[in-house]
Amino acid sequence: MWLRRGGAARAPGGPCPGCGTPGDNGHGGVDRSGEAYCETCGLRRSDGTEHVEADLGAIAGVSDRGLSHARNEDAMALGLLAAPGAAPVLAAVVCDGVSSVDSPELASRAGADAALERLLHPAAPTMRDAVAAAATAVEALEEVSVRNPPSCTLVAAIVRPDDGITVGWVGDSRAYWLAAPDAVEPARLLTVDHSWAVEMVAAGAMDAATALADPRAHAITRWLGAGGEPRPDVVTLHPACPGLLLICSDGLWNYLPGAVDLAEVALPELARGGPAAVARALTAIALDAGGRDNITVVAVPIGLPEQRRDT
Repeated sequence: MWLRRGGAARAPGGPCPGCGTPGDNGHGGVDRSGEAYCETCGLRRSDGTEHVEADLGAIAGVSDRGLSHARNEDAMALGLLAAPGAAPVLAAVVCDGVSSVDSPELASRAGADAALERLLHPAAPTMRDAVAAAATAVEALEEVSVRNPPSCTLVAAIVRPDDGITVGWVGDSRAYWLAAPDAVEPARLLTVDHSWAVEMVAAGAMDAATALADPRAHAITRWLGAGGEPRPDVVTLHPACPGLLLICSDGLWNYLPGAVDLAEVALPELARGGPAAVARALTAIALDAGGRDNITVVAVPIGLPEQRRDT
């Protein structure tokens, strides 16, 4: 049995962007949230997550700070687990820190790492087990800020050769199934946002246009962390044709929300350069469109024509 993992860098590195003091001089202050600061000028040092790429061949992802945020509050963790001669189990997690709390990037990193570790455990735990582990890891960060502790959303997926695709989520990070226009398994959004607008429409209290125009429209109603409801929704898909599983933060889908539109970009890139090319191309689209939020994209090619849809 062997394991490969990829994801965000965690350690500060390089010279201070403000004054040029080397990052390896053994100095620099660290506050209780784990932030590192330059001892010379006091500026926050880079934590290595402004732009991160992970390519494991069968699965790849990109996480980028975007053009407006001071730091990358998203995190991704991806990995594969396989025995010699066997098809691997693939897993990926994307977390998006809640920007209105303190140190949201810590919540994203803790949640993504904990969920992936649980998903790839040889005992094959459930998606709900993985989300519970992520919630526990995020809740443990409450001491970072008594006033406004870190929190985040989460979307996770695991692909097992004999069990299809299982997706779990809390909040408004998304998973999509992408396929060709004539595919028997059509491209579509697999998740339903845990947001104020979606819940108002589902309850019949407002039509979609009215709800989306409200200032509260994108407020999340579930999250990991203090005061949140970490209960995930979980769906399973047994694709009837090849395609692409895409999981992402709202830094992408705010610009390109439609599954068909995503497929039109992603599938040609997949054919040309594999899942890493897909993640890079979609990240570039979000940046070109304004990059107002952090952007994280993970692509997982799926080729299981013998499987059927689980209803």
